[in-house]
Amino acid sequence: MNGLGVRTGRRIVVRPGGPRARLRAQLADGVVIAGWAVVAAAVGLVVRSTGYEFGDPSTADLFAFVTLVAPVTITFALQESSPDQATFGKHRGGLQVTDRSGHRLGRGRALVRSAVKFAPWQLAHTAVFGLVAEPTSTWFAALAVGSQLVVVASFGIMAVDADHRALHDLVAGTRVVKSEPEKGEG
Repeated sequence: MNGLGVRTGRRIVVRPGGPRARLRAQLADGVVIAGWAVVAAAVGLVVRSTGYEFGDPSTADLFAFVTLVAPVTITFALQESSPDQATFGKHRGGLQVTDRSGHRLGRGRALVRSAVKFAPWQLAHTAVFGLVAEPTSTWFAALAVGSQLVVVASFGIMAVDADHRALHDLVAGTRVVKSEPEKGEG
């Protein structure tokens, strides 16, 4: 059972999930993200087959958000607030996401965590679409660089934080911990 009394087949161990384990989990989660990218591309092809062109960068950016970034954000939030408390990659890596007390996340907290985690990705999309329209825009170039600096800073925070919490964990009040099968199960 987890901290809320829900049987998960795993018990939460207080040891934090380290940066390497989290990076491996994120790479495995790339499969889920790639799946959503295929869906977004297919929807884009269908839309374009009607003769519609994404000429306006803000329209293309909104399309990318609605068909890719938002579904990925919601998928991760639902997975991390589920009884498994883990995305596909975290589950494979023996990791779970908890609140600071070790309890399962509510959907709201999980959504905040995922939104903060994927915000730099959306900002990068906005920057790229803006740079396509305005290649000399200093603002869009700064947004592109800034969004990536947030990702690098988040990894840096995770590397030095005693509980290996990344920026999105600090904002949402969450942590990633190692999990182990319960006695007699596995």
